[in-house]
Amino acid sequence: MSPVPTPLPKSALAATAPPLSHPHAARPVVVALMGLPGAGKSTVARALVEQLGLRCVDRDLIRGALFPRCRYSFMEKRAAFRALLLALEINCVLGESTVIDGCTFSRRQDLLRVDHVVRKHGFLPVAVHLDCPADVARKRIERDLANARHPARDRSPDLVAEVLARFEPPPPGALSIDASQAAAEVCRIAVRSVATLAGIPLDSADAS
Repeated sequence: MSPVPTPLPKSALAATAPPLSHPHAARPVVVALMGLPGAGKSTVARALVEQLGLRCVDRDLIRGALFPRCRYSFMEKRAAFRALLLALEINCVLGESTVIDGCTFSRRQDLLRVDHVVRKHGFLPVAVHLDCPADVARKRIERDLANARHPARDRSPDLVAEVLARFEPPPPGALSIDASQAAAEVCRIAVRSVATLAGIPLDSADAS
């Protein structure tokens, strides 16, 4: 799909937004990374943190902190998501642009809950869909499992089909990136797209 950003609805609260976390940003943003397990959300999140100075709120890390002996039940996952929303709101109060990791956002309702938190603080919500074929996602998870490179212990190749079965279409205005490309290219597109929407000059973003 096209990497060109789609304009998102403007927020009436944008003029009241708090100070910006990036010195060159025109407006603060919250990026919600959508996609199947194995789509590369954590890789993109790291790129946004390192190159644009965003804070990262990771549901997998929150869940691990709340429930060290986690059973990955529905209740534990929802509790971690509520804690994520609280951390996101604190970042907004502090004026910190944020990227959300550790969520597939397979259900539109979860994005709406993020949108509610974000817009009341005058931040721009940006949904980025990492569009990844299921077979590619499964192979990546198999590779990660072999190298123990992911904090979510319930992550398995079978989880891809489970999430895909309930995955709702991305909302209008979401950015869609072909996540079957090399990780470096996916990160480049994501960083440049978010920088454009946040009003961060690309030379400044590249130098961060």
